[in-house]
Amino acid sequence: MAAQPTFVPTAEAAFIAGLTDRDMNRVVDERILPDVLVHTDDGRSFARLGAAFARIYFGTEQQFVAPFRREIIQILTSRLERRPNMRLAFDLAPTLLELDWHIDAPNVRIDVTAFIKEAMEQVRKVTRANALVQEDLDMMGGLPVFSGTRVPIEVVVASLEKGIDKQRIVAAYPFLTDERIEAARVYALVHPRRGRPRRISETQLGWKVKSSHEVRPAAKA
Repeated sequence: MAAQPTFVPTAEAAFIAGLTDRDMNRVVDERILPDVLVHTDDGRSFARLGAAFARIYFGTEQQFVAPFRREIIQILTSRLERRPNMRLAFDLAPTLLELDWHIDAPNVRIDVTAFIKEAMEQVRKVTRANALVQEDLDMMGGLPVFSGTRVPIEVVVASLEKGIDKQRIVAAYPFLTDERIEAARVYALVHPRRGRPRRISETQLGWKVKSSHEVRPAAKA
């Protein structure tokens, strides 16, 4: 039996898409994504490709009307469903960058490659965060800790949110590197603890589109 695509929870899909949880729920409620990219049997979960397409949908709203953006997503989904290894496509495997991400429409040729690349980079951050953070019920009551330590990531994340200087934090925990600090932030977003709301500022990218015949995400400051 062929391996099935990976479906991720709303928080992780929102991080990949650079959106809020609310926006990811909109793509289900408003049927923006094709059904094949969403599971709703036991809570909502998304193929990573669906998160990338949500990124495209919201990232081009100043450029194209909603029906056309939905059509773009339908065309791309149908194109990828016909591929021999659909699972790799739905999982946003790096080999997807070898594909043609252009869509030809009357008077315009749309290139969404930049959106796909950014979504893949978000997936890479999640993968790295999962490798640098661990949860074990026999350690610190199951709190997420930096791998190989007993230091909860929440200690560092909360300190940074309070504005404590990073150098002071590193002085207290010399094992910390920029990579581990980023991993803690990403992990906290992707695996939010129950009762801790995710901030819009942590996920919202502030989209802009600049193109005459090609659409791209705006460069982030």
